[in-house]
Amino acid sequence: MPAEAVFTGEEGEGGVRVLLAGAGGGKSTLLRRHLADSADRWLSSELDSPARQSARQSSARRPVTPDPLAPPATVPVLIRAVDLAGTPLLAQALANAITEALGPFGLREPLAEAFFRDRPFPHTSWLVLVDGLDEVPDHGTRIALLDRLAREADQELSPYRFVVATRPLPYGELDRLGPDAGRFSLQPFSAADVRTYARGCFGDLPDPDRHVKVFRAELKRSRLGALARTPLMASMLCQLYAADPTRPLPEGRTGAYQSFVELLYEQNSHKGVANTHDAAISLLKGRHQIASDIAAAEQAAQAVRDHLRKLIDLLADQRLKGNTAPAVETLDAHLHVQRPAKVKEARWHAFLGDLLRPTGLLAERAGDFDFLHRSLLEYHAARYATRDEAARARVLEVLFPHRGTTAARYWQPPRLEPSYLGFLLDGLLVPGDSLADATAQALDEIAVLGGDTTLSFLTAQVALRTCLPAHATALKLARFAERSPMIDGRARAAAALAELDGHQEEGARLLSYLAARTDTNLIDGLAAARRLASLDGHEEEGITLLTSLATDPAVLLPTRVNAAAALAAVDGHEKEGLRLLTAFATDPALDGRARLHAAEHLVRMDAHHLEDGLQLLAAFAADAALGGHVRIDAARFLAERGDERAAGLLVRLASDTSMSGHDRTLGAAILARLDGYRQEGAALLARHVEDTSLHEDDRVAAAQNLATLDDDRAADLLTGLAADTSLGADSRAWATRILTEIGGAEG
Repeated sequence: MPAEAVFTGEEGEGGVRVLLAGAGGGKSTLLRRHLADSADRWLSSELDSPARQSARQSSARRPVTPDPLAPPATVPVLIRAVDLAGTPLLAQALANAITEALGPFGLREPLAEAFFRDRPFPHTSWLVLVDGLDEVPDHGTRIALLDRLAREADQELSPYRFVVATRPLPYGELDRLGPDAGRFSLQPFSAADVRTYARGCFGDLPDPDRHVKVFRAELKRSRLGALARTPLMASMLCQLYAADPTRPLPEGRTGAYQSFVELLYEQNSHKGVANTHDAAISLLKGRHQIASDIAAAEQAAQAVRDHLRKLIDLLADQRLKGNTAPAVETLDAHLHVQRPAKVKEARWHAFLGDLLRPTGLLAERAGDFDFLHRSLLEYHAARYATRDEAARARVLEVLFPHRGTTAARYWQPPRLEPSYLGFLLDGLLVPGDSLADATAQALDEIAVLGGDTTLSFLTAQVALRTCLPAHATALKLARFAERSPMIDGRARAAAALAELDGHQEEGARLLSYLAARTDTNLIDGLAAARRLASLDGHEEEGITLLTSLATDPAVLLPTRVNAAAALAAVDGHEKEGLRLLTAFATDPALDGRARLHAAEHLVRMDAHHLEDGLQLLAAFAADAALGGHVRIDAARFLAERGDERAAGLLVRLASDTSMSGHDRTLGAAILARLDGYRQEGAALLARHVEDTSLHEDDRVAAAQNLATLDDDRAADLLTGLAADTSLGADSRAWATRILTEIGGAEG
C-alpha cells in the first residue's frame, strides 16, 4: 500500500500506528514529508474564514463530540521520542517541541501548553508524529513511553492520534501498545525506484541516463545494490558518484560511510569552513589584551580544532550511551585540552559551537547539535569505540567473552543495534592486524559452533555488508539453508549466502532448490522464489517459480495467493500478479479466507486498485454465504482503511442472529473502537452479555470487551455472570477474574 496510508485511517482503531524500518529506511523523511504536505493542504484551505476561526475558538472551550460522518482530518505535529520521554505531560512536550522548531522562523513567544490540550478544530485530531522510539536508550524508559501512548490513545474522545517511527525493537516491546495498534513496515526501494532516484540526482551531469547505467554497474561490482535500496544509502552513494563519476564506489557499508564523511569534509573546503574556523579562533583570542592570555586561548583553540574529528566521534559515543547534555557541554567535560583560565565558560562553549556548526555532520536545533542521521551517529560512535588498539581489545572482549572455549557454542549476539554492531565489527576487522585475526577467529567459532540465534546475526550482518570472514560464514549459511527449524530460515540463509562475495551462484542454486522442491516448507519455497526474482542474473528464474507457485492447483491456496502478490511486486510483472489476485478474489468456488487475503493484497498494491479491493471487501462483509469470521475480518480491514462503509457493516454483523456469538461479539468490539461509534458498539456488547441464547463464553467475552471500554455497565454485568449458577464453573471463574482486575485497576 502507499506509504501515506500509515497516516490515514479511523481514529478509533486503536489510536496508535507504528512505522517500522531498518537503519536509513526513510522513516524520518516520511514523517517530515507528511508534515510538509499536510501544512500545504491546511494552508491552501480556508483556515482564515470566520467559520473556521469560530470553530477553533469553541474547540478550545469545550470537548468536541466527533461526528462519525465527518471526513477524517488531522493536524500533524512532530516530536522526537527522547523529548517526549523526558517531559511528563504530553501537551507540554508538544508545546516545547513546536516552539523550538518554529523559533528560528520568527515565532515571537512560546506556544502555550493549553493550545495542545484540545482538538485543533472540531472533528480534527492532533496527529503526533513520534520519531525515533529506538533512540530512547533505556528499556524501562521506552516501555514507560509506550504505556503512556497506549493510555492516551485509549481515552474516549482523546484529541490525539499517534504515529510512532522506530527501528525494530526487542521482541514484545511494541505489544505494550495493545492489539489495536497498527504496524506498518516501510518497504525499501525497488530496482526501478533506485533508477528513478539516481536519475534525479544526476540531472546536472551530462547525459544523466548514461551515468545511471554506470552507477548501476558500480552497485553491482561493489555488491552495494541491496544496501542502495535504503533511502539513506541511496542518497549517500549517489552523492559519492556525482562528486566524481570516475572514482569507483567504496567497498562495504563502513567504506561508504567513510567516503561520504570525507566527501563532506572535501566540500567543506569549498564552503570556506577553514576560514570560518579561523574566524572563530580569532574571535576567541580577540577578547583578550594580555599577550599570554591571547597565546593561551589560541593554543587551546587550535588544539581543539586539530582534534575536531575525534571530538565528533566522542560526542557520538556519548549520545549513543544516553548522554543528553548539550553537545558543547559534553565536549567540554571530555576535552583533552583544558579551557584557559581567562576564557569564560560561556565564551568557550560558543567557540565549540562555532567549530561544530559548519562541519556538515551535525544539525543545530534549539541551541544544541544533533547528528544528521542515527546511522551517522552509530558510525562515529563505533569509530570512537575502536579508536586505538586498547579500545579495540576491549570491544573484542565484550563482543566475544568466551572465544577460544567450548562455551562459544552458546554465544548470543550482544544487545546492540545490528547497524552499530556492524560498524564495531568492521572497526575490529578492517585494520588487518592481530586483533583483526582474533576477531575473525571468534567469528569463525560462532559460525561453526553457534546455534540458531547465529542465523539472525549472520543474515543481518551480511545484509549490512559487514566484513565477516567469508569462508566460515558461507559454510554456516549453507548448513542453515539445508536445515533450519526457524520459519523461512532456510530461504533466509540461502539468500544471505547469495549476497556473500564469491558465493552468489551457490546461494542462487540453493534458492532454486528450495523453491522447486515439493517437500520444502512452503514458506521457505515462496521466500526463496521471491528472493531469486530480485537476484541479479536470476530474475527470470524467480519469476517463473513465482508464476508456477501461483498457478499450480496442487499448491495450497494461501501460498498461491502470496505468490501472486509477490509476482505483482516484481518490476514489469505487476499486471500478471494483479490479474491473478483479482481472479482469486472473485472466484466464488474458492475458500473465503483466501479470497479475502487476495482482496487485501489488491488494496495494498497501489491506488489504482484500491477501490476495486475495497469494493470486494465490502461485498465479502455483506455476503451471507461466507463464513462469519471472513465477513468480520473484511469489515475490520475496511475500518482499518478508514472506509465509511465499515461501521454500517459492523452494526449489521454484530446484530445478525445467524452469526456465531463469537463473531457477533468481535464485530461489536471492533465497532466500539471506531471513532463516533463507541456508544453503539458498547450497547451491542451489553445486549450480548444479557442474551442467554449465546454461549456463556461469548457472553463473558462481551463483558470483558465492555470492561476494556471503561463502560459503567461492565461491573454489574460481570457480577451477574459470576453469580449465575446456570453457567459453568470456568465461565463464572473467568468473570470473577475480570471483576478482580477491574477492581485492581480502580484501586
